[in-house]
Amino acid sequence: MYIQVHVSTRKKKSRIPMMLAISAVLAVLTFAARKLAVSRPDITEKYYSSGIFPVTSAIQTGISNIFPFSLYEIFIMLIALIFLYMLYRLVRSIYLKNFSEEAARFAAFIVFAVSLWWFLFNFLWNLNNYRIPLKDRLGLQVEMYSESELSSTYKALVLRANEIRSGLQLTNENTHRRKMVKTVLKTAWEGYKPLSEKYPFFSSRRVNVKGLIFSRIQTISGYAGVYSFLTGEPNINIEPPLVTLPHAACHEIAHQMGITFEDEANYAGFLACKNHTEPLFQYSGYLSAITYTGNELYRQSPQLYEEISLLLIDEIKDDQRNVRNFWDTYQKERITKIADDVNELYLKSNNQPDGLRSYGKFVDLLIADFLEDGEI
Repeated sequence: MYIQVHVSTRKKKSRIPMMLAISAVLAVLTFAARKLAVSRPDITEKYYSSGIFPVTSAIQTGISNIFPFSLYEIFIMLIALIFLYMLYRLVRSIYLKNFSEEAARFAAFIVFAVSLWWFLFNFLWNLNNYRIPLKDRLGLQVEMYSESELSSTYKALVLRANEIRSGLQLTNENTHRRKMVKTVLKTAWEGYKPLSEKYPFFSSRRVNVKGLIFSRIQTISGYAGVYSFLTGEPNINIEPPLVTLPHAACHEIAHQMGITFEDEANYAGFLACKNHTEPLFQYSGYLSAITYTGNELYRQSPQLYEEISLLLIDEIKDDQRNVRNFWDTYQKERITKIADDVNELYLKSNNQPDGLRSYGKFVDLLIADFLEDGEI
């Protein structure tokens, strides 16, 4: 009996150097890949973003589409349970008088888990941060815009949003909402099919967006969705007003296609909504666009913003009011601040130096779009 325990202990100890060695290899590979990606966006685009990533993404999507629920949430719970179990073993070891051995295993496990996560995060998605920008792939000329160009874009968006919203019938009835949410989750990908015919880097592959069971956590944090690189799933918060969900879904699908920058994902989501056959999607895209563009115009010229906003029909004003009231009701200032700080750190450490302000660059792409032919 003593020999068996002794051998078992030796086996457990022997795992520590192996875990540390694997961690070192993963860290070196990740560092080298990021270094190359930063210096050569053309290589990143050709061999990773247009080569490796579409294959791994297709495999992930094929698996995740099988399940009607979010695998991302399952993974998060499993990771939390594993960590709590390891922590329990560490605390128990104090009473079993083998704390030093257990602490070494715990530390090795943490190092291995972080290295593996960093490796998968980069090779399954994050290297797309260093690919050729979306504006260049779309052929858009993004430059410093004037106040006049901004106001003209905002006005064009308002007029088109009015046109779509006036023909849209929406109710607050719960049964109708649940039905429409399911439709959004299942059909959001269809908006990318017309885009894929013109731009091959957009995919026409079916992607099921997942509605988060724990949407309230996202609501309190102030976020509309999250992309899971582990499962290749676009996930959205299904609690906000219905009119915001289609653009949120198309935004997260853009991430699933390797469009990592937030401003680019917002614009790709707008294009997908605009090209969708369902008026609700079209309206959601334009509602998001007038919100971002209107906010920017208000910062530059409140008077001009108020003047153009008078053109908005009452239904859109009501929708905007409902969206604001929703977030004002549920957001907890302290928790939202923490979530924003974490997201800001993440964005800045992954080739998005403007942090949360990068979401606002969506406006630059909209203006460039409008200036191409005077339409949007």
